[in-house]
Amino acid sequence: MLPVRLQNIISDLQDQPWVISLLHKGKLFIVGGSVRDAYRGEDIKDIDLIVEGLSMEQIKSILIPFGRVDIVGESFAVIKFRPKGYDGEDFDIAVPRKDRKIGDGHKGFEIVTDGVSILEDLKRRDFTINSIAIDVETGRIIDPFDGLVDIRWKKLRATDKNAFIEDPLRILRGIQFAARFGYDIDLSTLEMMIEYSHLIKDISGERIMEELMKIIKKEGNTQIALNLIHDTGVDKALFDKKMLHYEEGFEQLDAISFFYLLGLLGDVDPAEFVKKRLKGELRLEKDVKNLDKMLSLLPKMREEEDLKFMLSKIFSDSPALMDVIIIPEEVDAIVLQMRLGKIPKSLKDVMVNGDDVKVISQGRIKDKEIGNVLERVLRDALMNRFNWRDRRDSMEHLAQIIYEN
Repeated sequence: MLPVRLQNIISDLQDQPWVISLLHKGKLFIVGGSVRDAYRGEDIKDIDLIVEGLSMEQIKSILIPFGRVDIVGESFAVIKFRPKGYDGEDFDIAVPRKDRKIGDGHKGFEIVTDGVSILEDLKRRDFTINSIAIDVETGRIIDPFDGLVDIRWKKLRATDKNAFIEDPLRILRGIQFAARFGYDIDLSTLEMMIEYSHLIKDISGERIMEELMKIIKKEGNTQIALNLIHDTGVDKALFDKKMLHYEEGFEQLDAISFFYLLGLLGDVDPAEFVKKRLKGELRLEKDVKNLDKMLSLLPKMREEEDLKFMLSKIFSDSPALMDVIIIPEEVDAIVLQMRLGKIPKSLKDVMVNGDDVKVISQGRIKDKEIGNVLERVLRDALMNRFNWRDRRDSMEHLAQIIYEN
């Protein structure tokens, strides 16, 4: 039986003039993540459609009168379609495709679209939970690989024995799905992931980073991800050696903490790993480097105020570190104070900001000086020199610092 979300989507699509025009000459299917997420009880944010029986040019010519049509992708084109007057996410529309072997190795395949059926398209997809289609015209469920059973039993299973040879990145995608959904990986699938994990070496850093970032952005369990990177052998492809294995509670790390810890466990410089292997954004590289530097300075600090301020900066940028044990023992007492709310973790707890400085100083204090003023406020709060839990007291203390400035 179709979930109510899918029933509503199909009913709405069947009334659309552009859908009626496509169905007049071909068959239309909802596929991929939108079907999976509906059966998992999640909201459907975007809809992927497959049109069988028409070429991309034919689809484009049919859609143009009904809205904006953009074609994206190099090796395999996808139409981004936005109907006139529609304010939701663009529809992703493609034709069925399959991979044909033309040589050795995971690069020895070419994409074929001519005469390919929806069943052939579903077979070439990564996991059974993503290999389900719904016929828009009839509402018929097409599930040749029992993906609905795997969703019910929370099992991650490869659709085909060649899934990871055709695209080794699917190994990381499997790790991502397991971390996000909490699914167990089927034993035969796990064995294939281990067997072909060495192929990750040939995958670009940008593609690897994209999959790892999905774990963070979509609130996946980072402990599961780290364990699977280790257990599948992906770590050897990333670091040329086995990484350390931790069983600590790293369930919900932010991006900075995750990539710092991943580099640390791989026994490499975390910032250099983000920069050179993963081709990460400059901002993330700098944040990871800054975190590494601050953590290395902690054991050398002797003044209580300086130590508290440094910890506050760390936890402000990487809040997840409050819940993981990578902080030197010397500062455990201060960390405990922060966890218990006896001292602020960051300036946010003190309830003042740069706009408050501008208002109180009537614009006299410029942007480059605002940071210094706020640092003084935070340092005083960390030493409990005023009642920082009270917004009024915080504002009065801020005003005092400004007038003394």
